[in-house]
Amino acid sequence: MVGRRLERFAGVTVDPGRPAIVVDQLTETFRLHHERPSGIKERLTRLRRSSYTDFDALCEVSFTIEHGESVAVIGHNGSGKSTLLKLLARILPPDAGRVDINGRVASLLELGAGFHGDLTGRENIYLNGAILGLDKASIDERFDEIVDVAGIRPLLDTAVRTYSSGLYVRLGFAIAVTVDPDILLVDEVLAVGDAEFQQRSLERMRGFREAGKTFVLVSHDLEAVREMCDRVIVLDRGRLAFDGPVSEGVELYRQRVAAAAAPRAPRRDDSRRVRIEDVSLMSADGTPVSEIPPSATMTLRIVLRALSEVDVCSVGVLIARADGTHLYEVHTTWQGVGVGPLASDQDATVDVRFSAHLLAGHYTITVSVTDLTGRETWAVAADAARFDIAPAPGGAGLVDLAATTAVSDGPAVRLGDGTGGSVTGPIPLPRLQRRRAQG
Repeated sequence: MVGRRLERFAGVTVDPGRPAIVVDQLTETFRLHHERPSGIKERLTRLRRSSYTDFDALCEVSFTIEHGESVAVIGHNGSGKSTLLKLLARILPPDAGRVDINGRVASLLELGAGFHGDLTGRENIYLNGAILGLDKASIDERFDEIVDVAGIRPLLDTAVRTYSSGLYVRLGFAIAVTVDPDILLVDEVLAVGDAEFQQRSLERMRGFREAGKTFVLVSHDLEAVREMCDRVIVLDRGRLAFDGPVSEGVELYRQRVAAAAAPRAPRRDDSRRVRIEDVSLMSADGTPVSEIPPSATMTLRIVLRALSEVDVCSVGVLIARADGTHLYEVHTTWQGVGVGPLASDQDATVDVRFSAHLLAGHYTITVSVTDLTGRETWAVAADAARFDIAPAPGGAGLVDLAATTAVSDGPAVRLGDGTGGSVTGPIPLPRLQRRRAQG
């Protein structure tokens, strides 16, 4: 009876008919106290007057991971990645929503988590194995493999508190991948190891993936994410910002990092002759927008006011990526349009319509007003508008070239029409298809 309870607790039994991980409307809230009492007396006297703020580390996050998928979770620091892994590992209980885990879970979340500093490496192997639901005989069977993967045989009978941070990680990772879990959760701890250990770890994880096991990786190493994972989940301030192909998710994350790192340029307003009163970005139906799909049609509306009598002027628009790369520039005079003449205090509205043939990312718009020759600048509004291109399946990179594909010779199947399966969900990888076909 005790054995059955332990088996259920460790999640040893796997139901192949259910997904490996189901996260539904998951929310985790932490209470951030503004002041910390220094003693018991102060705690008692200020018990009812303590001030705090509720912080949603995760807010209504939902996704499903099938058996055999390798999924990366990426995002800015503080976006909720480590909190999510702790909820998946059942270290934290959710405040709202649910987490269903189908299989034995091994986790490597924090440096030295689960180790006892006064115990030797040998003793900690048995301790961690027991935590993961293995009996002594099973650990004995895997013991030499764990030691070899960790590379700690000379220090096997030394207290782990004397280990370096790199050795901590080596031992923790070796235990996690050698106990044969169904689901492996790995936080950003492999970066602590040396180059040799990182390469060995990646090879081990490749074998883990090819064996049809499930792993969830939190990492800022985007190249490792591209190499190791089939799918990317992007978290932004505790919310699910993207869930889909690796190339699109990584590009979205790169653009968001660039946007966060680039400070908003100060408005420069020479205002010698003209002032830029307002700049707004609208969809084709006139609705203000900040996020649009690739190749959507937009209108940039610019309102200017003449500060003195103006004969004719030119309005220019420059679109750039968040990292400052110039993508496109246009001026009204380039298209044979001059704005004016304008009397003092007279307004003019200029509409610039364009199609954003761009892929997922963050973009900025700068507006300028010059004389007809472009040599004399009368007003500039840097970062006058910003917009995001939403991720969409079908391409990755920077520019949307509207590519189409066709099989000119040989058999082909049109997907999504009932003959080749639906494309409403993730496309199964060939290795997953083979494994499922084999039963």
